[in-house]
Amino acid sequence: MPYPLDDATATALIALNPWVLQRHRDAPVQAAVEVLLQAEQARRGHPDAKTGALQVPALTQGNLLKEEYDLSTHAHHDGWRVGAVIADVQGMIHVNARFGFPTGDAVLRATAESLAAQYPGAKVLRLHADCLAALLVPTSQLTVREDLDVPTRERLASDVRRVLPEGTPDADVPAWTVSLLELTVDAPSHWQVLGPLVWAELERTHVMVRSGRASGLQRRRLRLDGFVPGPGTL
Repeated sequence: MPYPLDDATATALIALNPWVLQRHRDAPVQAAVEVLLQAEQARRGHPDAKTGALQVPALTQGNLLKEEYDLSTHAHHDGWRVGAVIADVQGMIHVNARFGFPTGDAVLRATAESLAAQYPGAKVLRLHADCLAALLVPTSQLTVREDLDVPTRERLASDVRRVLPEGTPDADVPAWTVSLLELTVDAPSHWQVLGPLVWAELERTHVMVRSGRASGLQRRRLRLDGFVPGPGTL
């Protein structure tokens, strides 16, 4: 039998997600519990139901990079390094309007699957609703390069066309904004610090390209060794 919740616990659960009172008036407590369950599953690395990609909490709150830190930190004397290929689907609102939401969902899943196929061993993450990223982690033995944006877009278009109705004109095939990042972290003290840092730099990279302030491969280096730069070293 299900364990009954007392009134105080039920009220506290709803207070965490007050919107369930409007969307789930018949069973707000159950909806609030399901929200917590889904959040914990995301943190533990359960894939996103729509795309099959990992979810952001697995990176920022979970142990997605623990193995990467354990297996590679001491082998990389020049810093812990990760690459990223970020693919943002342009105009998903038009894709959904033109083909319907089921096809739009198929486009997102095909985008995730295409990134996984192009970069085997990478960890594919759903960064935003219409934006996915392939993390080229150290154990994948993949590196990001300046020339990856064009072939990535071409392969995405080819792979995604398969889920669109036969005969779809080229003008109706989605396009992607592709952003490239190489991030090096000096002397990370433990694996827990890596996830939030990587997430923040993914966001920064994506915003810089979408806003037109950067193009090509963005390289960044973060020092976590307590180094304080002296005069003339900045």
